[in-house]
Amino acid sequence: MVLIGILSALMALTSLSVDIYLPAMPVMQKDLQGNVELTISGFLLGFSIGQLFWGPISDKYGRKKPLFAGLILFVIGSIGCALSQSMVEIVIWRMIQALGACTGPMLSRAMIRDLYEKTKAAEMLSTLMIVMAIAPIAGPLVGGQILILSSWHSIFGLLVVIGSLLFLVVFLLPETLPENRVNHNSLWSAFAQYKALITNRPFMVYTLYVTFFYVGAYAFIAASPMVYILYFGIKPEHYGYLFGVNMLGIAGLSFINGVLVRKYSLNFLL
Repeated sequence: MVLIGILSALMALTSLSVDIYLPAMPVMQKDLQGNVELTISGFLLGFSIGQLFWGPISDKYGRKKPLFAGLILFVIGSIGCALSQSMVEIVIWRMIQALGACTGPMLSRAMIRDLYEKTKAAEMLSTLMIVMAIAPIAGPLVGGQILILSSWHSIFGLLVVIGSLLFLVVFLLPETLPENRVNHNSLWSAFAQYKALITNRPFMVYTLYVTFFYVGAYAFIAASPMVYILYFGIKPEHYGYLFGVNMLGIAGLSFINGVLVRKYSLNFLL
């Protein structure tokens, strides 16, 4: 249970980093005089680039060391966001924040694959999804309440605290990468394998499944604060309730999926 709890928290780090400040986006746009949606674009750019490097590094040096390094980057990026005074500043710091945050969900999944076979791994990931669904539901609610008491800078200050606590609890995790799966070649040889992945049709099909899901999800995430708060006049502290409806849907389907993977093939369910 301790392992599941920690991995769930690490998986939730990315969604929490995106969702907790959503209620503050209209006021941030006013304060920073720029297109606040770029803070999400910057985060996604850093998140995408980071995964390309952390994957091969974790295959060579284990799962825990990249987690520690990623959480340090996350905390530094969060401090930068909290202190930002312009849109350019916060977009840059969001990229740095994401370079670290991406280690959480990516290496949590890798650790599940290290420990469990394919069908059991899918069942465990569904369990993690149910637990981590708390973050995108709670995130906007917490962010909205912080706005009542303080400014949007304090939201990123809270992320500094969360990142620091996660850094400490990672010490409780075992190293899950088995010795027979350690990559003893150079990192550059691992990066060279990306060409093989890009030209691997089955791999790209599954990758595009995930890609198209996130295209739709983040289009909604980026636009919903402006639509709900500015267009419909919803108070920022109430935005989280509307956003949480979507997360309940994801959590519900993850629960159903955890049951179905025991009876049906993964390809059939996809």
